Amino acid sequence: MDNPSPVLSMRNICKSFSGIQVLKAVDIDLYPGEVHCLVGENGAGKSTLIKIMSGAYTPDNGTIHYQGQGLHNITPRWARENGINTIYQEIDLIPSLSAVENISLGIEPLKRSGNIDWVAARRRASQILNNWGVQIDVDVPVGTLKVAYQQMVAIAKALALNSKILILDEPTAVFTSSEVERLFGIIRDLKFQGIALLYISHHMEEIFEIGDRVTVLRDGCLIRTGVVSKFDKNTIVKAMVGRDIDLSRRNGNNHFGEEVFRAEHLVRDGVVRDVSFSLRRGEIIGVAGLVGAGRTEMARLLIGADPLNSGKIYLKGNLVVVKSPRKALELGIGMLPESRKEEGLVPVRSMGENMAYSQVEKTSRFGLVDWKRVRSAVAEMVSAVDIRPPRPNIQVIYMSGGNQQKVVLSKLLMAKCDVMILDEPTRGVDVGARMEIYKIMQKLKEQGKAILMISSDLPEILTQADRILVMAKGCIAGDLTADQATEEKILSVALQLEGEAV
Repeated sequence: MDNPSPVLSMRNICKSFSGIQVLKAVDIDLYPGEVHCLVGENGAGKSTLIKIMSGAYTPDNGTIHYQGQGLHNITPRWARENGINTIYQEIDLIPSLSAVENISLGIEPLKRSGNIDWVAARRRASQILNNWGVQIDVDVPVGTLKVAYQQMVAIAKALALNSKILILDEPTAVFTSSEVERLFGIIRDLKFQGIALLYISHHMEEIFEIGDRVTVLRDGCLIRTGVVSKFDKNTIVKAMVGRDIDLSRRNGNNHFGEEVFRAEHLVRDGVVRDVSFSLRRGEIIGVAGLVGAGRTEMARLLIGADPLNSGKIYLKGNLVVVKSPRKALELGIGMLPESRKEEGLVPVRSMGENMAYSQVEKTSRFGLVDWKRVRSAVAEMVSAVDIRPPRPNIQVIYMSGGNQQKVVLSKLLMAKCDVMILDEPTRGVDVGARMEIYKIMQKLKEQGKAILMISSDLPEILTQADRILVMAKGCIAGDLTADQATEEKILSVALQLEGEAV
């Protein structure tokens, strides 16, 4: 680097929770104008380290120097006021407030009268988002926006502050390639401005495209650090998990069973228009498309979370009316939602309770639940999906992202659904957990389950799907076999329709 002095140095950082050491003598330096990538499996200590940087946690041991000065007793408020800002994987916004209000919170521009200048606030918020190519109504509650747009607002909120260090925790988890490129453009501009960026991602290709330096953690320990050019994908993955992992394309099995699910001419005004497709036993259909293409909105129609304006759904050849997610589960149609925190989990309840929700009604008689049977089923499922540590009584809020996703997936497995809709199944999970989720999907495929997988990760779509539906502007713009599909072909199909008038 041109400037050899780091803006932040951390040495010998240690942290324990309830006697379990999660960070063990970790060192890291952040330099102005550099993207430092921090990688490791879920539970490796990444989140704990960035929470120490941002003042949420205090280290048990170690030293921190910021702009050459030793720091003690950092608080989140001090960090924000002094230019250390974090965008966490779980979006930190107030859902009932608008984008303008969230972005301006704590830094509201004032008129001479002392009142908030909302015209200036709206102008600033719109300018930040427009520079990114994001066209949203900045006055609607952010809780009504899609998850990807909420993430964009969260990033805009951080950019509105005078950041010297910007920490990005899985910022592209729900982005398509075009949104990722927009973000990378902003990151390059921030680098040029001399801001130090700490970038956490489970996507190897992002590290090599945007990173200058990389640090690998495993089990709370520093394994390797250095300039990105000294690494390749395999060396990073092996350092993360301590073993080799096959990241190559899966050889698809084209021997499918009979049709188990069919949607005909589904319409919901303004979001989904004339969607039709069928799904066979042992088949994985991937659903690709840009943010706003209507993928999640379509999935919500399939489970009755939103009402249809018109269209029909057939299950095993029979016309069915799906009025609610509960009814869908009764029929054998289950969905893993895009946002596990908001829609898939009860964070303050235990792992076992969350997994058992789909079992309680099935095992109850006369309103009494057979908890012995439920606990036995939970224990078997914990072992089957390899949740570690296998502690059913632990609160979900304290589990890693990968284990949380396995808990949500386990609810579907315990419900014994024939049709599984997986919306962003590996969002925010590390490469090891990702491979384990893929193995679960392949076992389900072998068992004759029918899977509809929505993903913004094109490599995931290409490696896991037998057939790929490309959505744009609420309809299916293309239907590709695995052999036909490439990233360029998928994007070409999506963008071709995106450029047309509706």
